[in-house]
Amino acid sequence: MARPRVNVAPLIIKAFHAMFEAVMSGCGGEWWMKGGRGSTKSTFISLCIVLVMITFPFANGVVVRRFGNTLRDSVYAQVCWAIAVLGLDGYFICHASPMEIIYKPTGQKLVFRGMDDPLKMKGVKFTKGYCAIIWFEELDQFASWEAVRSALKSFRRGGSVFWTFYSYNPPKTLWSWVNKQALEMERKPRCTVHHSTYLDVVEGGHAEWLGEDFVAEAEWLRDTNETAYRWEMLGEITGTGGSVFDNIKDTRMSDEDVRSFDNFRNGIDWGWFPDPWRFVRCHFDKRSRELYIFDEREAFRKEARDTGRLVVDALTYADEEGGKPRYHAQTVWTDDTPDGKQQTAVYRRKYSLKARPARKGNMRDLSYRYLAGLRAIHIDPVRCPRAYEEFTLKEFERDRNDEWIDEIPDGNDHSIDAVRYAMMEDVRRAA
Repeated sequence: MARPRVNVAPLIIKAFHAMFEAVMSGCGGEWWMKGGRGSTKSTFISLCIVLVMITFPFANGVVVRRFGNTLRDSVYAQVCWAIAVLGLDGYFICHASPMEIIYKPTGQKLVFRGMDDPLKMKGVKFTKGYCAIIWFEELDQFASWEAVRSALKSFRRGGSVFWTFYSYNPPKTLWSWVNKQALEMERKPRCTVHHSTYLDVVEGGHAEWLGEDFVAEAEWLRDTNETAYRWEMLGEITGTGGSVFDNIKDTRMSDEDVRSFDNFRNGIDWGWFPDPWRFVRCHFDKRSRELYIFDEREAFRKEARDTGRLVVDALTYADEEGGKPRYHAQTVWTDDTPDGKQQTAVYRRKYSLKARPARKGNMRDLSYRYLAGLRAIHIDPVRCPRAYEEFTLKEFERDRNDEWIDEIPDGNDHSIDAVRYAMMEDVRRAA
């Protein structure tokens, strides 16, 4: 039986074209696909899986959801649909029990597993080729990233090229492990993190895929409950309603953007272990009252002579592309604890750093409110993942009735503190 020829272009929205080319290049990789309802990300993945199987004869696959009883009416039905819409029914055998799909010309298999059955997870064997394709659907429902990694170790054996897909709708809060892991995946080599929404489908000229009722319902939700619309339809992390900072903006900053900054704020929060030493760099646009956090450094169990070198390195950079790096003698504001003052003295003596203790006094609440009152705090989550996580996660205290109260708890705030110290003089002038 000859390899079939298909035309997939009419079935994939423009937002996925670059990813499709990468998937079919044969080099493998990871695709972390998140977004709102109706974005067709699961449709896209199912089409890719079928086409990878018929293109690469060594490629078997496994599709995983947390619970086995959700497989048949979701991912199994989705892949069967992809086979049918591609006109490949004659090339595949779809078995519901055991749940597997077989590519007849080669005997390659796609099997379906629930993470709630460990024995079946370990029993994935293929007579020809290896498990090259892995799809984790509804990733946010899995218990943890550790559980997913454990499954990956079981599947990624016996081969050198792997296609791994992750798909989910982001939970409301960044506290969710999957939202935090997305930030890590953005820095992982050969991993593409992609966000899509139903608007990509509509603007791509395929609103009929969703139907008039779907689009009308989305628009009604947008007009009546903007927060619910942003979460459900746009896949935004909207929080639980108790966020200290409602002004955080996910802003990607290029090297060119950073070179344009000229009003710097640098801050240090001291730490040893388990609390980290944390250094942040910011640009403050006074006119628009917008803060840009674009660099952070972290260390554990490092003396002042070691962390001082990290500060010098951070302040040594070229002012133009291709230029020669030079040290910039900018003020660095530090926590004014007694121990911190000793470390500040080391910075001055050993590295001639312009290090100064921030006069924080009893300014904690005031500095929090100052930052929360800025028009925007722009944070690059790739350059500064720890700062992005802390600012986004910070919530007010709850009382015994689980009601929000006007108190900000300590903890998980090392980058926030470093930013507060960097901005303390601005806070004092505004007090």
